[in-house]
Amino acid sequence: MNVDNNTVNVKDTQISGGQARIACPPALARNVDKLKVSFWINWQESSFLDELAEIKLSLQHTESLQEKPYYCPGGFNWNVHRTGTRLFTFRLTSGDLTFLLNTRVSKDKIPNTSFEIGSESCWLPGFEELFYRFSRWIAVLGGVIVKNQISEVHLAADFIGTKISDLNIADRDYWITRSQLFTTYLTNYQLSSIAVGKGDIMLRIYDKVLELRRDAVKQFTFSEVWGQPRYDAQPVTRAEFQLRRPILKTIKTDEKSETGIDTFADLCESFQSIWTYCTLSWARHCSERIEHDQNHQSRANLSNFWKDLSSVKWDGNEIRTRQRPLPKKDYVALRKQYIGIAMSLAAFHEVHATDPDHIIDIGKHILDEDIIAFFLDDEPEFVRRIEKKKREIYESVSILHSLKSEHPKEGLYPTPYPPIDLKEEHHAR
Repeated sequence: MNVDNNTVNVKDTQISGGQARIACPPALARNVDKLKVSFWINWQESSFLDELAEIKLSLQHTESLQEKPYYCPGGFNWNVHRTGTRLFTFRLTSGDLTFLLNTRVSKDKIPNTSFEIGSESCWLPGFEELFYRFSRWIAVLGGVIVKNQISEVHLAADFIGTKISDLNIADRDYWITRSQLFTTYLTNYQLSSIAVGKGDIMLRIYDKVLELRRDAVKQFTFSEVWGQPRYDAQPVTRAEFQLRRPILKTIKTDEKSETGIDTFADLCESFQSIWTYCTLSWARHCSERIEHDQNHQSRANLSNFWKDLSSVKWDGNEIRTRQRPLPKKDYVALRKQYIGIAMSLAAFHEVHATDPDHIIDIGKHILDEDIIAFFLDDEPEFVRRIEKKKREIYESVSILHSLKSEHPKEGLYPTPYPPIDLKEEHHAR
């Protein structure tokens, strides 16, 4: 995505309701503002990791040094830090780029590398260029990228010449959102930002010029991006959606897809779909107050600001929509859980640790006693629950509910035939 093509004019829309007027047509710049990608890398040569280990060890032998420069081949120079993170042994930084890695093998479920591109670098020289440059650099070091996976992405749209105070966005009653969290922030008693949501998906609308006053390093970059002589030549309001992997993997081409936005290639083909979901399904700013206890919110008119925002054009022609995560039952995991519970119950009865037959008998007795008691006490509720659980596992409508390979074959645990009358048997006891 060439940042030179990211400044566009958004079509002006008619003002309605009490909506404050926006400069029309507003000049707008849009781009990825942060990107975190996980990698599984097969290191065919260990010299790079060995050098990092030596540098980190030398730092830990000092009392005050926290980082040390590392000049390596391929065009990336880093500062190696004294400590890593919870999942990664080594932490390397260069400007707003962060490179995390460890010595896990590429076949592990957990990635052995993470690459984070910060805001300034995403805009200039650009997140795509840095992603592919990083991939080529890994090859120079003797690493083979087995796969990549998007961990987090921020999509930002900057309204150049638009004051945040003109947008009437601080009133919760003008919003329709899927999140109950709504926070406003003031600076010198003036609105500086709002935040909707938290965690896996979040919207922030804020005064970008005000933010840059505290970050001199970025001021020149964004004045160039916006085509302005200075970063504060005009007011700039930014709308930024922050999405993490749990949300991205639910935005799919269709219901049959097992994965959503998984790889970098998926992301580049799906920017427009992500933006459409965020601005038309997850959050909307309206021109009039919303009666949140009513059921006709879908007919609410969008504010001019939100019409402009939702009409922003992004790259990526692949059409994806948000698919609700479907319930999954893991047969193997449930069996392991059952073993743990049965052993804990047996421990209450002073069972001998080397007597598995006694442990099994205790588990059978408790299960028999409690299930029959539940059935006799409230048969309708018992039936309702087991039918509900069967539907969770044997759902026939969606192809995604097909049974896992580890699911037992029919007849593994045959039912008694003819069916036993539990009530009659219970009274006979």
